[in-house]
Amino acid sequence: MRRAGVVAVALILAVGTRGPARADDIGGQLDAARAAFAKGDSLRTLESAQAAVGALTAKLAEQFTRVLPPPPAGWEAGAASSQPLDEVGGGLTISRGYQKGEAALSVALILDNPAVATAQAMFQPGGIPAGEAGWSHVRIGADDALLRFDPANRDGEILLVLQGRALLQIEGSEIDSQAILTDTAKGWGIGALKKLLGS
Repeated sequence: MRRAGVVAVALILAVGTRGPARADDIGGQLDAARAAFAKGDSLRTLESAQAAVGALTAKLAEQFTRVLPPPPAGWEAGAASSQPLDEVGGGLTISRGYQKGEAALSVALILDNPAVATAQAMFQPGGIPAGEAGWSHVRIGADDALLRFDPANRDGEILLVLQGRALLQIEGSEIDSQAILTDTAKGWGIGALKKLLGS
């Protein structure tokens, strides 16, 4: 497995689905945390603050899940999962798997995590480490992407990095051509993602 794939897989070791959160839920928990803090109740402050963080994470996961690409025609999509990356540099990851027979695609969106900078470095001249040949630059709409496909092993991946904050990755196994990677990558909601990132 290549370096970028190792980074992403290491981040997504355990995932959990999260339900939607309303803004008033988050605001209410923050108000409760402030009130408890004013009273000197540290335990209730912590509980309310953690609840607010959990609700905000769920809200973000719901929003960012919408930018994941749809499954290719004839493929089945699994449920999207999200996970905070507090223990590996911070940020958030959203992932989903697609299946067609033995062929599989793993889609991951990694946000505000050091893995983004690691991937971004690969886009620079000389950024691809020795021994990791096979990467090429391709265009996905107006954006630059890195593509790798190994026809002998029938696997590959495609990477995009947006604004230095988001890593968009699709890994494929038991796939017949690189076209399934590039075609699926064209389904990323790039415009919506840029808005969520604040541009």
